[in-house]
Parts: sequence; C-alpha cells; structure tokens
Amino acid sequence: MPYDENIPIELQLLRLGSDIDGTAIARYSIEGDYWPRYCIMDALDDVDTMDISGAIEETLHSILDNGGTQDDVRRIMGLVPESEIDPDTLESGEYISIDLGLCLDGALLSFNELVSSEIDPHDALSDQQIENIQTAFNNLASEKHLPASKLMSQHSFTGWQAYQVCKAFESGLDSDTIDLIANPELNHAQMRELRLIAERTPFADPHGSPYNYDIFKTLATGEMDAGKLHAARCLMQFADFVGIPFDREWLHLDPEQARALAYAIRDDVPIDALEGYASGKYPAHLMEAIRMALNEGAEQQDIARLLNPALSEEQAWNFCSAICSGRFSPEQLDVLCDPSKPADYIQAMRSGFVYGLDTTTVLRYADGRFSPEQMDAIYIAAGDESLTPEMLDVIADPSLDPDSMTALKVSFQQGATIADVQHEKQGMQGSIKEDAVKSGTLHDVARESRDASARLGSDNRESKAAEREELE
Repeated sequence: MPYDENIPIELQLLRLGSDIDGTAIARYSIEGDYWPRYCIMDALDDVDTMDISGAIEETLHSILDNGGTQDDVRRIMGLVPESEIDPDTLESGEYISIDLGLCLDGALLSFNELVSSEIDPHDALSDQQIENIQTAFNNLASEKHLPASKLMSQHSFTGWQAYQVCKAFESGLDSDTIDLIANPELNHAQMRELRLIAERTPFADPHGSPYNYDIFKTLATGEMDAGKLHAARCLMQFADFVGIPFDREWLHLDPEQARALAYAIRDDVPIDALEGYASGKYPAHLMEAIRMALNEGAEQQDIARLLNPALSEEQAWNFCSAICSGRFSPEQLDVLCDPSKPADYIQAMRSGFVYGLDTTTVLRYADGRFSPEQMDAIYIAAGDESLTPEMLDVIADPSLDPDSMTALKVSFQQGATIADVQHEKQGMQGSIKEDAVKSGTLHDVARESRDASARLGSDNRESKAAEREELE
C-alpha cells in the first residue's frame, strides 16, 4: 500500500529520533470525529490484545516531552481537555480518559496498525533530511527536539546548514528569529553570522527595538554574504558596547570599511568626525589612517589633509605618519600632504625636511626631474652646510645616479674645487653614455673616474643608512 500522506510528521520525527525499527503507527477513529487520528505503537504489539489507551498515553507524553504542544496532541491524536467535553457525555461515560486531564471525546470506532509500506519515512523525507532530524535529536535538549526537527523536515538543509539551525535552537533564540536564520537560501556561513548577531547583540529581539529588529530582518534577506555579515556583526557589537545608535546606512559599507568603522567606534573617535568617516566615500585604508591620526591627537585642520578619497594606501599612511610625528610645521605638512605627489616622492621630501632643509629647497628638487633616490642623495648633500649652492648645482644633475652624486659630494667634502669635480663629473657622464651604447665595455677615462669616485666615497656609502637613521 502507498505511504499514508495523512500521518502527522511529528510521529515520524519521534520514531526517527528514537526507535524507528521497534515502532509502528496506528490509525484510529473516534465517534463523532470526522478526522483520522494517529499514535505510535510497539511494532510487536497485536491490536487485538494490546493496551490501546496505554499506547495513546505514551504517544501523548512523547509529544509533550519532546517539545510538542497541547495543540499538537489535539490535532494528531484527537485529545481534548476534559473540561471541553459535553456534560451529557461525561455523565454517560462515553469518552476515554487518557492522562493529564486529556480525553478522547467519544468511543473508539476503529484502531488499525498501518503496514510498513504506509509508514516508511523514506517516502516522505530525503536521506539528508532524515540525517538532519537525527542530528537534532542527538544534540539538543528534549524540549527542542520537535521544533528543530520540524524545520529539518520542511527544508532541504545541508548538514552544515542543519548544524547552524541546531546551534540557534541551542542558544535559546526566539522562534521568529530562528525562522529568519533557518532560511534555506542562506549558506551555512551566512546562517552562522546571523546566529552570532542574534546571540551577541540586541538586534534580533522581536520584543525589543522595532528599528533594531528591522535591521536584523534586512540582514537575513541573503543579500549580504558572510563576509559583510561578519563585518556588520563586529560593527553592531562595538556600537552597542559604547552606546552609539547603529546607523542603517552603515550596511552599505564594504567589509573592510565596516571593520575600520568598528575600530573607530571602539577607539571613541569624536562623533562629528565619525559621521563623515562612516559616509562610505572613503576607502578602508584611508579610514584607518584617519583613525590613527585621531588617536594620536591630530586636530581638525590636520585631519582635513587626509579627507581625500583619491589617496592611495601608501600616500594615506605617509600623510598620517607626517601628521602624527609632530616634527613638521603646517607649511611643511602642506608639502608632504600633496596628493599630486607619489608616495615615494613624499617619503624623499620628508627626508629632506628631516635633514633640515627649507621648503623652497625641498620643492626645488621635487619637480619631477629627479627620482626619489636621486632626491635623497641631493637632500643629504644640501644638508651639508660646507657645500655652497654652486657646488650643489654641480651635484644635482638628473643624468647622474645617486651613487655618483654621493661621490661628488664626498669630493667636495675632501677639498676638491668645482673645476675638479666638474672634471670628475664629465668622466661619470661619459661612462653613462658609453654604457648606453656598449653594455659590456667602459671607456678608460670613465672607468678611472668612477673608480676614483668609488674609492673616495666608499666609506660614506657604507654609512649612508646609519646617517639617515640618526637624522630621523
């Protein structure tokens, strides 16, 4: 015979969660009742000799002990409170008292055991659903068995999705909240993040703030992936911890921006700065640089230097570092926070200021003619007060590499005249031209000039890094 579609799913869930092979299902009818009723019976019992009332009573307790309700036992078994039975029926005794004040409102007209083909749960549920149902019974407290396993029977959850649904029940979340989490359109990671939001923030309380709960329902639509949900959760937790209302617009931030905003809230960034900070127009790296500058005590006029969404990550951190160092004047910061300059140029100009140069001198060599490495070599030379502007003009030649510039500086420091150094420089330039034509052969004069320069400047080159570090 085909599967009986009228069998209440709760009875199959109870069988799957206990002893599927040792139980069967009986269908019975009650006088005056137009619906078939069902209970679980021992598979070895004979309906002609068994204790029918005992089987009905045992099913009653099994339903209630596993999280079922009075409405469930009324619907499944036809049991009603004795107080609802007609007084004439009570007087005549034409009813059957079961237990807990519940009765069958009339005599039994039939009681039949269903054959195995009518009660095979595999005809109603998939193998994965059966596995998920058994997972719920094996891992949850008894009062949660039926509510959780009903959800498992209604949806085709994967094993990992079912695990998250069980965790939501285990946490004691409200049934409406669990229904939002147990959305089969969500993957297990999205379910996990929603569950953690419900557990750790006040946003999933249907009896709390309607505004908060509406935000949670928005998160549960599945439009946000697990990464965005995780970032939103961190943001919610920090906002709740410090008592700042959660702005719905924050949901439009990408995960990195949301995390940066969460850290800003944690660090108690001023609320007026936070409003612009959380607008979404600044990339996460810039938000982090702003937060760092605020933490270091930067004032509004300095923070304004960072409020440029076009800044690269390296530029943002260079600007932040310059602002927070406390060693640069507003005029120097105007130079160091120029968004038109690449980050490596900014770093070289910063070194120039550290070497004690004025703004005019720093900008003179930051006009695009020189590489950052050349700029650094020139700035070191310019910081030597023993060198005249005319000497510096000899050194600051775009055709020279930084080592050659350093070698010329050393020659001046050792007493060479401008004419001597110009001659040395010509040899270097000849070497550079020769290299451009013949990669493997050097002109003798150029080689001698370079070797001499190398000998003169070797000690200086070895100490260059230490010199710069000391100045910094």
